[in-house]
Amino acid sequence: MARDKDLAVMKFLEKPEHFSDLFNGSLFQGKQVLRADRLENLSGKSVLSFLDKEGDKVTVRRYRDAVCKASGRTAYAVFAVEGQGETHYAMPVREMLYDAMNYAGQVKILADKHRKAKDYRDSAEFLSGLLREDRLAPVVTICFYYGTDRWEGPLELYDMLDIPEEYEDMKPFIVNYKLNLVQASNVDPENFKTDLKHVFSLLGMASDGDGMKRYIQERPEVFRHISYDTFDCLRELLHTDAWWKADRNDGKGGVDMCKALEEIAEMAKKEGKNEGVRIGIKAFVEICEDLGISFEQTVKMVLEKFEVMPEDARGYVEQYRKTNVPRE
Repeated sequence: MARDKDLAVMKFLEKPEHFSDLFNGSLFQGKQVLRADRLENLSGKSVLSFLDKEGDKVTVRRYRDAVCKASGRTAYAVFAVEGQGETHYAMPVREMLYDAMNYAGQVKILADKHRKAKDYRDSAEFLSGLLREDRLAPVVTICFYYGTDRWEGPLELYDMLDIPEEYEDMKPFIVNYKLNLVQASNVDPENFKTDLKHVFSLLGMASDGDGMKRYIQERPEVFRHISYDTFDCLRELLHTDAWWKADRNDGKGGVDMCKALEEIAEMAKKEGKNEGVRIGIKAFVEICEDLGISFEQTVKMVLEKFEVMPEDARGYVEQYRKTNVPRE
């Protein structure tokens, strides 16, 4: 399930307007620094090869979640996102390594270019692989934390270090690495221009089922026409079953999913007969499948609760059910 959540978020961030809005609304406090039309997707794969002291080749590979190159007037910058659904207690080191590998990759590209062009002017440039005037593109990485629990991990490299008391004087000379942690509790949703405004607003009230429902119901103009990517992202992040858990306890430490199904159906009816019904039926069918309700019984329940034609009910269940679908 964690993988489904990560994939939904990364799919959402594939849209340049969402990717740029994440940075503009969080790091830049709403200032429109990053423009969607200047973004170019980069491969998240980084490979670094070198020879160890025995002369053996060592290759290190890392994979980032989302990386884009942003063109400027004369140069470019690199922006990256690492998504986290749970606290990661080594995140500063992990992101520091990613950034370092990006810079190392830039150095290698420049060095290969100069060796091919044979334009080194002296031994210092030859040994460095760079010319004096060469510059690297800056890299900024966000740790996008979309878990519903509080982040409990370190916020910088210093938080991870155990410096002996007798060597405290060394701390000013240790290069620190600070995490650009972005989460619902440290951003202002109003700084975002896209559906990220609603993603962060709802994440901020993830433990308040009634509050989330009120938020949605008070904005029918938004949630009647919300995009598939946004809907899937919200559904994975907020967990529909957990949504009702606070006030729908069955008295046995579980969740009364029947009441949840009834509310999904009712919300879909109120939201209209088109997109709202489709979204409601999709969630309804998926929960029925999770509960082990048969295909035919699910078709019958969709007919009863959503007032659709029999052939439409069967078509919806065939479309949204993942297993045990009858074949002609």
